[in-house]
This record gives sequence, C-alpha cells and structure tokens, in this order.
Amino acid sequence: MSELEAISYLLELSLNPASARHAETQLKAEEDKPGFALTLLHVIASTNLTNSIRLAGALFLKNYVKRKWVDENGNHLSPDAERVKAEITSLMITLPSNLQVQIGETISLIADSDFPDKWPTLIDDFVAKISEDDMYTNKGVLIVAHSIFKRWRPLFRSDELFLEIKLVLSKFSVPFLNLLQRVDALIDQNKENQAQLVILLEVLYQLVKIYYDLNCQDIPEFFEDNLNVGMGIMHKYLVFDSPFFKPKDSDDDDDDEEVDILSKVKTSICELIQLYTARYEDVFEPLLPQFIQSTWNLLTTIGPQQRFDILTSKLLSFLTTVVRLPTHSDIFNNEVAIKEISERIIIPNLSVRTSDEELFEDDPIEYIRRDLEGSDADTRRRASIDFLRELKVKNENLTTQTILKYIEHYLAEFQANPNNWKSKDLAIYLFTALAAKGSVTSSGVTATNLLLDIVGFFTNNIVNELLNTNSHPILKVDAIKYIYTFRNQLTKNQLLESFPILVSHLDSNQYVEYTYAAITIEKILSIKDSNQSNFQLFQKNDIKPFNLDLLTKLFKLITQFQSTPEKLAENEFLMKTVMRVLLIAEDTVEEYATSLAEQLLNIISIVAKNPSNPRFNHFTFESIAVIIKYNHSTKWQELVAVTMGSLLGLLGEDVQEFVPYIFQIFAYLLEISPASQPLPDTFKQLIIPLLSPSVWEFKGNIPAVARLLRSIICKDFSSFGDSEIEPLLGVFQKLISSKANEDYGFELVESIILSAAESRIAGYTKNIAILLLQRLQNSRTEKFVKRLISFVSKLTIIKSSSYAIGFFDQVQPEIFAKITSQFLIPSLQNINNLTEKKIAIVGFTNIVFDESFIKGPYSSMLIPTLSVLLQITTSSSIKTQATDNAIGPDLDFDEPSSFGSSFSRLATIGNKPFDPVSSLSNVNGGALYLTERIKKSDLESGGVFVNGVKSQVGPDVLKALTGLGF
Repeated sequence: MSELEAISYLLELSLNPASARHAETQLKAEEDKPGFALTLLHVIASTNLTNSIRLAGALFLKNYVKRKWVDENGNHLSPDAERVKAEITSLMITLPSNLQVQIGETISLIADSDFPDKWPTLIDDFVAKISEDDMYTNKGVLIVAHSIFKRWRPLFRSDELFLEIKLVLSKFSVPFLNLLQRVDALIDQNKENQAQLVILLEVLYQLVKIYYDLNCQDIPEFFEDNLNVGMGIMHKYLVFDSPFFKPKDSDDDDDDEEVDILSKVKTSICELIQLYTARYEDVFEPLLPQFIQSTWNLLTTIGPQQRFDILTSKLLSFLTTVVRLPTHSDIFNNEVAIKEISERIIIPNLSVRTSDEELFEDDPIEYIRRDLEGSDADTRRRASIDFLRELKVKNENLTTQTILKYIEHYLAEFQANPNNWKSKDLAIYLFTALAAKGSVTSSGVTATNLLLDIVGFFTNNIVNELLNTNSHPILKVDAIKYIYTFRNQLTKNQLLESFPILVSHLDSNQYVEYTYAAITIEKILSIKDSNQSNFQLFQKNDIKPFNLDLLTKLFKLITQFQSTPEKLAENEFLMKTVMRVLLIAEDTVEEYATSLAEQLLNIISIVAKNPSNPRFNHFTFESIAVIIKYNHSTKWQELVAVTMGSLLGLLGEDVQEFVPYIFQIFAYLLEISPASQPLPDTFKQLIIPLLSPSVWEFKGNIPAVARLLRSIICKDFSSFGDSEIEPLLGVFQKLISSKANEDYGFELVESIILSAAESRIAGYTKNIAILLLQRLQNSRTEKFVKRLISFVSKLTIIKSSSYAIGFFDQVQPEIFAKITSQFLIPSLQNINNLTEKKIAIVGFTNIVFDESFIKGPYSSMLIPTLSVLLQITTSSSIKTQATDNAIGPDLDFDEPSSFGSSFSRLATIGNKPFDPVSSLSNVNGGALYLTERIKKSDLESGGVFVNGVKSQVGPDVLKALTGLGF
C-alpha cells in the first residue's frame, strides 16, 4: 500500500465515529515523518477519492499546520515546509469551493508565521497567475490572497505591519486595479450571459473584499490617486441590477433562497464604503452624497426576503456611520426626515416577519443567538435599532417625540385588538431602542433616555405580558427581554420581586421563552454591587429560597433533550445559568451538593460521546468546580468519590477536549484536601502517566497537567519513586526551555524544592541551576529574568539566603554575583505584578543582609542591591499600591468559542500563584520588612551599617534613607 493510500485509508476511518480516535492517533503518529504533509496535499488534490476523504485531509492539514508548522521562535517544525509552500497555492486554485475554504485558512496560518520574510515569492506567484480571461483561476488566486490579507483587519498598527502592507501594495496594487477594470468591462459584455455573469461577479466579490483588506489600516496613496476609478466601479455595482438575480414573484419574507452573488457583492461594497466614510471622510466626502442617495433607494425598495437580511443590515450600518458625521447628519435632523426614515426604513425592518416566527418555532437556539444584545449576528432589527439610536444622539428630543407617536399608535392598535400582537412587539422594540442611551452591551444598559419613563412603561405594558399565560410567546419573550435589557436600571428589590416570575417562565414549553428567562436570571445574578466593586449585588441568602426549585427546573430543561449528545449540549445558556446560580448560592446547596455533582457528571458522560459545544462543556465543568469549591469542607470524601470515578473513566476514553478540565479539577481536589488526608491511591496511579511525553504534546493540556503534578508534589513528594525524579526533572527541562511554558517550569521546580526532602534532590539541584543559567545566557527574555528574580526570592524565603546563593554558586564559584549584577538587579525595579514585587523586595532584602553580602565575597554587591531596593520601596507610587485582586472575587469567565490548542481555565478554581510571604498584606509590607532589617542591622552594628551605606550611595538613595528616619 502506497503512502497516499495508507493516509487516505486512515482519513476514511476518521470519518467513522467508531474508529475515529484510533485513526487520528495513527495519523498523528505519521505526521513527524518527512513527506507526510505533502502526502496530505496529494490526497486533497486527488479526484479519485471521495469529497469527504479529501475534506478530512484538508481539515487535518489545517490542524497539522496549527500544531506543527513552527515553534515559538518561528522556526519550522515541519520537514516539508518549503515544498508545501511551493505547491499549496497552485493546488488551491484548482479545488472545489468547500476545499478551497479549508486550504485558504491553512495558507493564512502559514502566512502568519512565514510571510513575508520566509515566503518572499508569494505575492509574485499571485500576480503571475492572474489572467486576462481565465476567471476561474483568478477567483482562486483572489481567494488565497484574501485569506492572507484579511489578517490585517483586526491588527493594531505597527511598523512591521505597515512594512508588510507596503510590500504587498508595491507588487499587487496595479495588477489588482487592472483586474478590477477588466472584470467591469467583461460584465458589461456579458450582461445577457448568466453563466459568465455569475463567475465574473464571484471574481468581483473577491476583488471588493481585497479592496477592503488593502485599505483597512490606512488609505494607500495608490488608492487615493485612483479614488474615482475604484469608487466609480463600487457605486456602479451598488446599484447594478440584473433579471437573473430577481427574487421569485412572491412577497413572502420566508423565501429561503440562498443569498445570490450580486447581493454578496453589494454587501461587501457597503462594508467598504462604511470604512471610507468612517476613516477617510476627507478624501471620500465628494463622492459620499451619491452613495447616500443610492443606499437610501436600495433600502426603500429592497424586499423583506431573508436572503437580503445581511445586505439590509450593512446598508443600515453605512447610514448609521453617515449620521455620525457632522457634515452630513443635518439631512436626517428634521421631523420630516425622521418620519420618513421611521415609516420607510426602521418600522419595516423592525416588524416581525413570517420567517422570524418560523425561526422562533423551528430553530429557537438560532433565534436567541441572533436576538441577543452583544451578538455579532447581522440582523435587520439590530441594524435598525443602531440607526435609530444614532439619530437620537444627534437630536434626542426630536427623535424621541417623533417615535413616541408611533409607539402610542401601535400600543393602541394592540389595545383595540389583542390579536394585533405584532403591533405591541414593534412598540416594545421601538421604546427599548429609544430608552437605551449609548451602546448596549452584554452587560446591559448603562445610561437611559431621561425623556422616557422606563419603570412606568414596565408597569403599564410589560408586567401584564409576564403574568398573562395567554400572551403570545413572542410578547412573553419581549417582556422577559425588557428586564434583561434594563436590569441595571431596576433596584435590587424590584429585581427580587421579578425573580419568582422569571423562575415560573422556566416551566414554559416554549424553547425561546424558558431560555430567555434563564438568560435573564443569569444576567441579574451577574450584576455587580457597584461599578467599582467585583462583589455581586445578590448574595447567597437572597436566592436561597429559590435554589432547589430553580436548579431542578434548569436540569429538567437541559436533560429533556438526550436523543443525541449534540442536542443535549445545544443550549449553553441554560448551563451558564446553572453555573451562575451555584456561584451565588455557595454552600447553601450543601444538602444536595453531591446529587448536583452527579447530575453534572452524568451530563458530561453523555456529551463526551461527541463534545460539540465548547461553551456548554466549559460551563458544565465550571459548575462542578463551583460545587466542590463551596461544599468541600464537609463533603470532600463524597465529592472525591463521585468526581474521581466518573472523570477517570473519561480519561480512559481519551476525550481530549475534556482532559485539561479534568486535570484542573483533580488538582483542586488535592489543593483543598484536609492536611490529615493521605494522598489517595488514584492520584498515585496518575504519576507515571503524567510524566509520559505524550500527555505534554497537546498545548492545551500543559497548564492543567503542570498544576496537577505540582499538587501531587506538594501533597506527598514521597509518592514519587527514585526512578521518577529524573523524568520529573525532564518535564521541568521541557517547560523551562519554552518561552510559552517557562512559568509552569518555575512553579514546578519551586514545588519540588519546597516539598522534597533535601536528601532526595541534592544530587539534582546543580543540573537545575545549569538549565536556568543556560536559558539566561542563550535565550533570555525580560519575562524570564523577572521570573528568575521571583524564583531566587522564594528560595531565600523557603530555605535561606545562603541556600539561594549556593544554589547557583555550585555551578561556578561566585557566579551569583555576575547574574545578580548583570541581570537581576537591572530588572528588579521593572516588576509590575504587585505580589511578585512584594516577594522580590523580601527576597532581595534577605540577600542583602546575608553574611556573604555584609562582609563576605559579595560585599561589593551590597550597596548596588540595597540602593535599588530603597528606590523601589520609597517611590511615591508604591504608597498607594495594594496586592493584586484585592477588591473581591473575579466572577468573569473565559468562554471558549471553539475547541483548539489553547487552554481553557476554570475561573472559579483558578490556581493562585505561590506566595511564601502571604502574611505581608501588600507591597508596603515588603517595604516595612526592608526597613526593619535595616534597623536591626544598624542596631547590631552600633550605627556603623547605616553610616557606611550613607557614605557610598548617591543623593537619591541618601534622601530615601533620610525619609525612612535613618
């Protein structure tokens, strides 16, 4: 069997859930062999294989590039790197569209590390492949180019970025404009040829996206010089029409035709002109009026069909940007204009359509994600609301009074006939848009329109929908969402009164209704006591009466869909609410904490068969962690028994996505274990697997595995046999050699030195010191030096100052003086982390007053070291500094959007850095420690010490000593 056949066979096996894990393991075993990546390319290129195998190959190649292309220093890990780059762009151009997308992302990943320095021919290759007439090839070239250039859009400005863009512009601008003009001419020639028109518009679509890419950071001189040419073509196709792209002869808004290529072109043009309007108004201003008029015409004639939703949203976003401009906002700043805008644009695009009702019923989770404030979905409603809010910013009184008339009209329509529920829905949306001031984020509304009575509207128009069981489901959701939106404007008592009502909506059989109720409960419980505090407004006793009922209902809603793991994990909003309730409830759920943990673990065991929703999984593990955190004092044994049994089973099934979570929970169970409790045998059995190289290969594992290893070390180092110490130090060597993982290396070796009997590690400390000094000499960074300062400081505190000095001097006599003077002292005052600064002050105070510094071989280092310490501890800024995170618990969470190699931290059981001087409450405590040591030494020397110091220091240090009373 050839290599291509073997890899194809494994890829085919990976498509079958029963054999997928074994196949992926086999593929990863092959990936370090020369030629593997090239073979993958040939699999993807092979028309003799099924599309599913080729797509599996494209996905594996993309993930291979993520994991194995370069190391943290940018050096190639793949032996096939140059040959892959030589073939991949030509290959992509020939592929079908679904494969082009994946290979385009792969090329973008390669370009992240290689372009332009290690891939200087890339743009020349693009230009060489551009054809006068072969539009299929041109489309492929442009897709690849866009996949690389779009990386610039979110980046901060830098010299390196602008040099890269300048290089691309120097080679690509002229061919780009020539092709744009050529495509424009060919469209004119092929207006009656549908097949040709479609491919030409597809090429134009890519050209418009690249137009944006090339202008996203600043307007290049070339584009400014050719502004009329480029924007003339953009305007032409913003208003371009063709009978081939007309909607069906129907006014139904549920027309589910796919978005046609002409709409995509117009959408992309809208994004481009919005960029020019917002960023380059001085250049674009003469052309702006025609785009404003054309946008208005489009908005007032475009159909309600779903296929036009994104285009409508982008047109509205462009007009919103125009309203912000002082030079053009006046055209909207009168009652006639606002009435026309309301009737022809805002109201039609805010009104509920048949397609919205169908989405509400048929795909409720998608309805929720589109509807939520803070979502990045492009919807007509959100864009209309943003437009209305911007109009209100320009003239709050006029806009408010004008729109209020429509609100009153639609409320009256509903009052006259409750079947007109869409009228009330529209009125609520209009009022909400008017009432919120500024942008509305996932944190809710921070300021409101003083011309409106938010509480009065709630009382008169919202409460009845919350309580009326016969209300239309969408109106019930509107009412719940009103609380969600204006939660910051309601008092704690008002929110508490609404709490049982919201809990009752969890009994609904309407997916959107009960989910929005859960979301709103979660957001209410997330409210901070004040803007300056991390403490929550609601405390455990506030919600204690609701806990059992609330959690029971949430678990019932989550577990009602167990037909597939994907369906069970679909609704992350419910699980996030479970997590938030447990966080606030703390130990008030102690009575049934073990049962809750079992339910969560059962959910995890089902989802593990196909972990499809990273957010759901994250919140589930976070919920387990919360239960352990607040209930372990009385239930440690029970929680260990329940948790370990279930999670060890998942480790045995090799559910890679869950491994980092499991290890974090295991580590925390040990960290909080009673001192009298011996290390359980299950943890002892994990030692050898944790030391195996394979567990460290996945980047997302490293923080969690390192933490678990440290937890075992600190609990019982004697559990490590003599044969396991060298592999343990091998882990340290691997971690410390990596810039990304050096912190974990330092934490590991600190744990070893703190916990191990001296007799067991004495033979290894020299090698540890050598590894640290080699890294310091060969590839140090400022971060590494600061971490080394902390390490040295902790050695002086854990052991002694003489131990810390001798630790390095065993490598070479008096080498500590060299590393201190050249590296440690210069970086000492650059430490910003307050806890690390406190530790460094104490540690280097210990060193200064070590006998070897007072009158030994290091006496020449005393004054320079003490001078820096005095400068740090007497600086004006230090007087107001406290320890990090001193104002309360941080309950904000990382929410992974997809699985990947990055680590997902469980925030509720986050690992706190080791602080050997935690009794000193803040940096000032470190300063006081230094002062007391100076006093003690001066007293013991009869005043000789301070006088000797004063005679050798500069005026700044002398002033610092005087300020301390010396």
